[in-house]
Amino acid sequence: MIKSLYNRTRLLTFLSFLLTIFFINNIDAAEGGPCKDYGDCDKFKYSLNDMESLQRGASTYINYCYGCHSLKYSRWGRVAKDLQIPEDIFFENLVFDKSIKPGDLMTGAMSDNSVNWFGVAPPDLTLVSRYKGDDWIYSYLRAYYEDSSKQYGVNNLVYPGTAMPNVLLSLQGNQRLVCKSVPVIANNGGEKRDENGNTVTNEKCGFLEVQEGTGELTKEEFDTLIYDLTNFLVYVGEPIKATRERIGWYVVFYFLIFTALASLLYREYHKDYLK
Repeated sequence: MIKSLYNRTRLLTFLSFLLTIFFINNIDAAEGGPCKDYGDCDKFKYSLNDMESLQRGASTYINYCYGCHSLKYSRWGRVAKDLQIPEDIFFENLVFDKSIKPGDLMTGAMSDNSVNWFGVAPPDLTLVSRYKGDDWIYSYLRAYYEDSSKQYGVNNLVYPGTAMPNVLLSLQGNQRLVCKSVPVIANNGGEKRDENGNTVTNEKCGFLEVQEGTGELTKEEFDTLIYDLTNFLVYVGEPIKATRERIGWYVVFYFLIFTALASLLYREYHKDYLK
């Protein structure tokens, strides 16, 4: 009997350890996808407890994105409640169709003919952060550049050939691909220098640069706007995520305490087993 208890205690301890490692790794795991010509996706760290960021993100989405992209797995009233926006203020400022009720799904305003306009129907974005990753979204929305060969005059380094126009162009400004002189890296990992001690450079193209004075926002302000928008899409993809992660820490602490108590109990029983 003592031996059986000992084996069970060891099993519970091992399972608790695995659960702890799995949970912590999942919290810090990067949720990104490949960013193609852009290179590595920019790292994005969501903040689902930052209500002001989520509220600004919701405002940006509804004003600039919702005309084409629905959120058909979300409800107006649930979003207002979760983002701590009084329902009357939310509906007065962000809901433009007065026939919409709080319990209605956010089905969008795009007609069935949209496939003829864009060549492809604008997708629903409720779960975009789940299957593309928040790093991907954050990088994609900042990677548009001028390309006169495309239908809407823009292309995207993260998603080359995208059918979506840059709806935030007026805020960001005209972003172009430019060439820059970059240092040549020597075999030792440092910058390569010539016989006079000057850094050797090569011209490299493919850098994104916004033409000064063409956008309503500065680069920092635009990056903040995209952060808030991405943060909102992370929330929409899993509204319970912040609560789940908060409760998860309590579960981890419970298992740690339980493991410690089980270990102490085992030591007491093991004393009798050795007699």
